[in-house]
Amino acid sequence: MLKKVIFVALIVLAALSGVLVAKMIADPPNYAPVAQTGGMVVSNPRVIPDYRLVDMNGKPFELSSLRGKSVFVFFGYTFCPDVCPLTLAELKQVKALLGPQAANTVFLYVSVDPERDTPAVLKTYVTAFDPEFLAVTGDIDTVRRFATEFGAAFEKQRPEGTSATYLVNHTAFTYLLDADGKWRMTFAYRTPVDAVARDAGKYIAR
Repeated sequence: MLKKVIFVALIVLAALSGVLVAKMIADPPNYAPVAQTGGMVVSNPRVIPDYRLVDMNGKPFELSSLRGKSVFVFFGYTFCPDVCPLTLAELKQVKALLGPQAANTVFLYVSVDPERDTPAVLKTYVTAFDPEFLAVTGDIDTVRRFATEFGAAFEKQRPEGTSATYLVNHTAFTYLLDADGKWRMTFAYRTPVDAVARDAGKYIAR
């Protein structure tokens, strides 16, 4: 019962943050709390499979190429007006708080807007936050399947009353994979950076 309550609480929190929450994958993770303000541990961790994406240098990318390092994964897009830049700024703070452990960590930004987010655009965007951040994208169907592995989702919307051509409503969680490629933790939007660094630290090689 506790696990169900925690899982529902995550969904409610995402909705209150104004983001789209996907229908979870067929075998959704069970979560256990780390601390009141911290992340959620995936109690049935599994390896996230490879999908053929393209990195910000225009080269083919597969998640398995990062084996041996822990990976923070966040889905977003460069035209995002609020959630994405704030999350990237906070991840930069997390990196600083990790200290030496940051050398064994990759911060991966996955664009859900390949129509506008070319590799060159992504590279300019993410490296403005941190020159070591990595960004990838791919064709829309591949990105959607990759996002679904985490229970994440996104949807193009055409807002009224703005000059924007379109916006992309997307899940705002950040996901942590360990060095073996297993999904270990999920962090809700605006989880305090010190809590993220603290909770993630146990899964990052020293």
